[in-house]
Amino acid sequence: MTTKERRLRFGMQAKVLLPVLGFLVLLPAATVWIVDRHMMSEMEEEAGRAVATAESVFVKSLENRNRGFLARYESAVAEARFRVPVEIGDRKTLEGVLGYLLQDAPAGHEALLLLDEKGEGLASRRRSSGPDIEHFTKASIRLWQAALRGDPAMGGVSFDGRAYGTIAVPVRAPNGSLVGTLVVAVRIAETTAMELRLARTDVFLATGNTVVVSTMPGAAVPPALVQHGVRAGAMERVEIGGEHFMARTGRLDPADTEPGALNYIILSSYEQRLQALRHTRWTLIMLSIAGVAASALVAGWLVRRATRPLRELSESAEAVGRGDFSRRLVRYSNDECGDLADAFNRMTVSLQTSRAELERAMQQVRTTQEQLIQSEKLSAVGQFVAGVAHELNNPLTAVVGFSELLQGMSTDAKAQSHLDRVMKSAQRCHKIVHNLLSFARQHPPERKLVSIHTLVEEVLEIMAYDLRTSNVTIGREFAAGMATILADAHQLQQVFVNILSNARQAIEPVQREGKITLRTRQSEGRVTIEFQDNGPGIRPEHLARIFDPFFTTKPVGKGTGLGLSLCYGIVQEHGGKITAHSEIGQGATFAIELPISAQQIAPPALFTASTSPFPYGTTVKASGKAVLVIDDEQWILELARELAIAEGHAVETAQGGQQALDLLARRKFDAIVSDWKMPGLNGVRLYEHLRATDPAAAARVIFMTGDVVSDTFQEFLQVNSLTCLSKPFASGEFRAALAKMANGAGAVVG
Repeated sequence: MTTKERRLRFGMQAKVLLPVLGFLVLLPAATVWIVDRHMMSEMEEEAGRAVATAESVFVKSLENRNRGFLARYESAVAEARFRVPVEIGDRKTLEGVLGYLLQDAPAGHEALLLLDEKGEGLASRRRSSGPDIEHFTKASIRLWQAALRGDPAMGGVSFDGRAYGTIAVPVRAPNGSLVGTLVVAVRIAETTAMELRLARTDVFLATGNTVVVSTMPGAAVPPALVQHGVRAGAMERVEIGGEHFMARTGRLDPADTEPGALNYIILSSYEQRLQALRHTRWTLIMLSIAGVAASALVAGWLVRRATRPLRELSESAEAVGRGDFSRRLVRYSNDECGDLADAFNRMTVSLQTSRAELERAMQQVRTTQEQLIQSEKLSAVGQFVAGVAHELNNPLTAVVGFSELLQGMSTDAKAQSHLDRVMKSAQRCHKIVHNLLSFARQHPPERKLVSIHTLVEEVLEIMAYDLRTSNVTIGREFAAGMATILADAHQLQQVFVNILSNARQAIEPVQREGKITLRTRQSEGRVTIEFQDNGPGIRPEHLARIFDPFFTTKPVGKGTGLGLSLCYGIVQEHGGKITAHSEIGQGATFAIELPISAQQIAPPALFTASTSPFPYGTTVKASGKAVLVIDDEQWILELARELAIAEGHAVETAQGGQQALDLLARRKFDAIVSDWKMPGLNGVRLYEHLRATDPAAAARVIFMTGDVVSDTFQEFLQVNSLTCLSKPFASGEFRAALAKMANGAGAVVG
């Protein structure tokens, strides 16, 4: 090869590689920049929306709070005991009336000031922590002047380093003439701001550059934020203590234009999202660098391979494309080019065969895809069944609870008999529901001591309806004294359900009345479970393949061919074996052998009706306690009310977490019974709020749920030493849990 040819080869590689590498560098860089700008913009917009929402909620909540106080004092000044002394100017009586109003007012009402129609003070009263009356009079001049003109006024003022919500109410004589005004100072403290703000936001109240109320202890607000925000009324990005916030400021009283007016600042942190964005940015950059490096290596390799003698290969390929499979490439050298020539020659020989095999493979892929789709449908049905079963637990709770209440109230023997049947039927429904939940839920492999007879009975309860409606009866030939085995109950349950379902489906088309016989026996360290049906049997040519994956005799869409193969795998994992015997017209028999566990103790029940730690019939007693019950189902609240009242407790109910917070803000309770899952503020979030604001109330919480307790919630209960009642619960369980909590908590003052 000449020097000129070598230079030409190098030039071709460079002409290909340089544009490719340039594109590989520019494309990821542009992608990272665009994604970063887009994510940053969305993050700031989301933070801005959060601030705007928090601002609207804070301003509206504060306005509603002041309107409630305004209505209170408008009612007070309309009474004769107030108007008459004002009209005659009886200062001593007015002082007493104001003292009574202040004493009866909620916490935070720190001063009352009564002015006559000329704006001169008639009487005033304040708490020991209240503001100086003279300062308060000067600071609220705009509001009480408006009230002297006959219009009630509300606003916010700041002095002595404190923030006050101020209300001015006109006072009229019996003839309707204006005789004065009542001015009220209501302290706006940090606790008030905490109650009025949204979660994950903070509120500052400031006058000038001085912060008077803050929900962020120790944080300093940049003075420029206060000054600029009040003038512009726009969103601001600020940094406080190294944390990034989106902020918005405004006048607490828009009508107050004085320099010392009270302003609010709403802050929403987006630091966590900003850190996530930075992490994403660096991840994209590193992936882009790695991708460019890998792509450069691959591109270089491909270019070097592609610049080899391709003309002959191209001509031969065109001939093959026209259907001429007689073309062959000559092997010129014993290197990659020679290997390429040999591969091309083999390709032309086997092309027709490969095409036929490909068509057969595509047909197999389509069949497999249809089977997998059917399998996914079955999985979705299982999830749906689990959801429906969970929803049944709430009405079952009401059926069980109210039936027990009626049993305690009725003395009629016939009614007692009927109620007993209702109770037994409800308990049977609950057992079926619990078994459905346990069967349909995903479970990690877990080996425990299992009783075969108990497990079989659980499966028969699950399938009772299908078997009964298919006119299939069950025969039991169980050996006595069967030993326990170490197994995953949920996996074995799946095996038994698959075998019974296959037997029922085989019997139904050929027998008007079918029968499946279940036998158990024990010998030589193993237990055997047999399932014998009187169906049509299995053909000999099919019997050897029934455990193969995707093998099925059912029409497409009716079976996946995976059921028995899964059963085979599960039994093998348990150290056992599964076999099948059949004769045409004589039915089929499936036998499962499993090893006996070395630990021979009575196993716990596979599924219990309740996870409550308070067994029915406990003798724990308590009465006269304050109880709060929280649930989104009205009949659960009614049942709990009846059960608690019957024990002599004072009961309040809340249909949701937010309503419960309102009740807890007004009084305290000896026991708080809350559902785990509720729309809006759920039980866990309610508990977290109580633990942060009122640890004593959080310690009195009892949870209840109709769902299978997840690992996360179970860990939450254990960490916080909390109790959870499983729905449906017996009245004795509920009363015992309530009594134990009330006795342990002690009485509280509402």
